[in-house]
Amino acid sequence: MTRFLKLLLPILLALPLMSATARAQSPAGIPCADRRMATTQLHELYGERRIGYGLAANGNVIELFAAPNGSFTLFATLPHGVSCLIATGQSWEPPPEPDYYAGR
Repeated sequence: MTRFLKLLLPILLALPLMSATARAQSPAGIPCADRRMATTQLHELYGERRIGYGLAANGNVIELFAAPNGSFTLFATLPHGVSCLIATGQSWEPPPEPDYYAGR
């Protein structure tokens, strides 16, 4: 929970800098911020880099960020460029070897 609050604080402090349109398009009650700002903070504060992403049926891009120490963050990035926090955690394990996907 402490890590969640550490991540959330800089994003919440930056929310007043977002345009009124971006704030209005963010889902109610979910912490959201400009994607570039949010991902820059993830890298600078926690050493997390994007390690995977996929397109959800609703048009949002689901992005997974992780650091070598095992911390991770999951974002949903909306089509208008705002990223909303889905989850944060610890003990992320890297994906299996590439040959795992050979049968796809």
